[in-house]
Amino acid sequence: MSTPNPYLSAAAPELIVVFKAIQTFIANVGTDPTKWALTVPGALTVLIGTAQLQVPALVAAEEGVIASNANTTIAGWIAKLQAASGTPPAA
Repeated sequence: MSTPNPYLSAAAPELIVVFKAIQTFIANVGTDPTKWALTVPGALTVLIGTAQLQVPALVAAEEGVIASNANTTIAGWIAKLQAASGTPPAA
């Protein structure tokens, strides 16, 4: 099995909530086109509100992954530069 993408893993809970909100939107709109003028505005408000509420959690989760990957990459660059220059690693 392949290693999961860390960005997708971090975003998964929020994406699941948004996909469920899309399902709810579809259910709330209904199948009768004659009622869509009445049902779409309310259903759309719920969908947009639910998606907007996920943004802070998504940003926090992604920030952790980005910071971790950045630190790992920078540490790798430092190690390569130290190896190339013969500089001993700092304690």
